[in-house]
Amino acid sequence: MRILLLAAALAGLAAQPLRAQASDTVASPAAPPPLGLFIDGKGPNGMSDLPMGVKRIPDSNIVVSGHQKGGALGLLFGVVGMAIQSSANTDAGGKRTNDIQDALRFDVTGRARELTTSILAEKPFEGAYTLLTEESPTAVSMVPYIVLTFVNETDVRPYIVLKTKLEPEAGSKKPRTIKYFCCEGPAMPLTGAGSLTENNGEKLKALLNTELDTALRLMLTDRRQPFARDDEARLDIKGSLPFVGKPLKWRGWDLGNFKDYRLLEFRGGIMVFGGVHAVEPGALEITPYVKKK
Repeated sequence: MRILLLAAALAGLAAQPLRAQASDTVASPAAPPPLGLFIDGKGPNGMSDLPMGVKRIPDSNIVVSGHQKGGALGLLFGVVGMAIQSSANTDAGGKRTNDIQDALRFDVTGRARELTTSILAEKPFEGAYTLLTEESPTAVSMVPYIVLTFVNETDVRPYIVLKTKLEPEAGSKKPRTIKYFCCEGPAMPLTGAGSLTENNGEKLKALLNTELDTALRLMLTDRRQPFARDDEARLDIKGSLPFVGKPLKWRGWDLGNFKDYRLLEFRGGIMVFGGVHAVEPGALEITPYVKKK
């Protein structure tokens, strides 16, 4: 009998560490639910996203800029910010593109959905997003569009733009807007032999595909784990910017690097090129900001 009681006691002592070990186990925190992403095909807002005098290619989300004449301020702000520009600028843009509109067309919305579907299946983004077919107030809304910017009388730089709307910040009811820009390669002739529109826009479409892929990955990365925004990381920028034909000097903020690109942010809600820019090495003149005494 004593042997049976001793065996039972030993069995009880042996079970205690197991129970303690089980009670000390902490469940891993649940992964956050996927963030909804909706790609909207409505194109840029003419009142806030575009300067005066741009030419919009019919039945597309492509605009042509940089050809405008007159005050430079009209090229920096949307209609709300600057409403003094002649309609002659729009006509001038039309004359440069009327004969090549078919070669310019690129279904940026449809292609953005295809590329996003493929990207979200990759390990870095797997489970982080859900691509929605309908808009949702809690989802990231994204509007892709294209800006062909003339840098001289013949050559243009194509920019992919992703305009995203996010949930309002604490204490605000207004959604936040961040735009992402990508432009790759040097300026090229828009028409003629070896141009972007030769062979029904073969070079243009290939370039836009690579830019769109880069811009999407940049946006998805920043929304998943935002790049650090340091108010003191200011830079002086000089060079070609979207919408503006002549080189500009502007103030930017350094967001670090993304792959081989330098990330710059131009701040200012009503500036048409305000947002995050993926900049190739050497594409812009970038120098440290020097505070004036």
